[in-house]
Formats: sequence, structure tokens, C-alpha cells
Amino acid sequence: MTEIDHIKTRLKLSQRRTFPLRINEFGLELTIHEGVYPPHDFHSWRWYTDNFPPVAGKSILEIGCGFGLPGLYLAKLGAVSLFACDINPNAVANALENAARNGIKNVEVIESDIFTNVPAHRKFDFIFWNYPSVFAPDDYEYENNLERGAIDPGYGLLCRYLSEGPKFLTDAGSILLGFPGGARDDLLSEIIRANDLSAEFLGAGNHPHVSQINRIFSFRKKVLSV
Repeated sequence: MTEIDHIKTRLKLSQRRTFPLRINEFGLELTIHEGVYPPHDFHSWRWYTDNFPPVAGKSILEIGCGFGLPGLYLAKLGAVSLFACDINPNAVANALENAARNGIKNVEVIESDIFTNVPAHRKFDFIFWNYPSVFAPDDYEYENNLERGAIDPGYGLLCRYLSEGPKFLTDAGSILLGFPGGARDDLLSEIIRANDLSAEFLGAGNHPHVSQINRIFSFRKKVLSV
């Protein structure tokens, strides 16, 4: 079974649960609806929520927000604002519902294909994506919106994220990337070089009883020396 076959099977199995699901995580009461990644089947959100850089006083843009974590927790933790987006309309509605349920008001959630619908004038201290790192051929066709949260044909989405992201940063802002162990580091390196970015490795780890290693990187445009 190829990696693509494996993730497609996991995604299909994830939707055989009885919805809506309800969990309590990081002090938040959360509901997960059908058509959105169930947190019981994909655990990386836990590690990124636990290991996100300090957010007090920061503005955050989260790409691919899913049902709402880590973004909603960061908004509650002390971020000035969270602007979240997802290409999946089910996820957008789910994240908005969870924000309302927990009384988190410093949040906006919109439907967007990465930065497509993010207002051009908006600037953020952190831009974050728990990236869909399963590599597929350039001509791969998605079967549903869930696959868009796991598979990136030709790593074209990653190229867009790192090439378009810098224009949405504050002067001291940084692009954060959740990029698991076993993903295509060679292609990531090529995209970093092509966009003249400086990269910093912030940390790695995994959720207890889950084998996948999660990693987080920080990127900025290189500062030209005089």
C-alpha cells in the first residue's frame, strides 16, 4: 500500500464514527462534525498546540484551521487576534461554532484556499499551517475536501504558502510550518532556496502513544546586508 493509499483509507475510516463528536481539550468544549478531521484519528494538532511559540500580544493567521485547534486555544491564551481559514467549508462552520461555544471573540474564520481570500492589507506576527505533507504527483485529483487537508500534489501548496506568506507578515513576523518527520525534506529545501528564506528549526516531538514525529520550522525573508 502506497502512502497515498494509506492516508485515503485513514480518511475514509475517520468518517465512520458517529457524529457529532464532543471532546474537552485545553480547557475548551469542542464539537466535531462530519466532513471535518476527527481529532481521534489525527493527533498532530495536540503537539502543535502544546509546543507553539509564545503568543501573548501577537496576531495569528492560521491556515487549515480544521475544527479549531490550535488556533482557538492560542486566541484564548493571550493572542491579540486569530484570523483562521480553511478551504473546507465544513471546517469553517465547525471552527466558528467552537469559537462561539467557548466565548472566544477575538477570532475571524473564513473560507480560503491558503491566502486567496485573506485581505491583502492584513499583517500578522505568526502565520501557521499544520501542513498536508503527503506527496502526490502533480496531476493528482482530490476526491473530497478531507483529502485537501492531507495531500499536496507536487508540493505546490507548500510552494504557495512559503512564496506568498511573507507579504502578510509584520516586520518582525515569521511563517511557521508544521512539517512531520518522513515528509519530503528535499523538496522543502528547494522551496526555501527558491524563495530566499532563512529557516530555523524550532523543535520536534510526538504525542504519547503516537509514532509520527511532528516538527515545527520558522521562516523569514533573508535580510540583505549592506
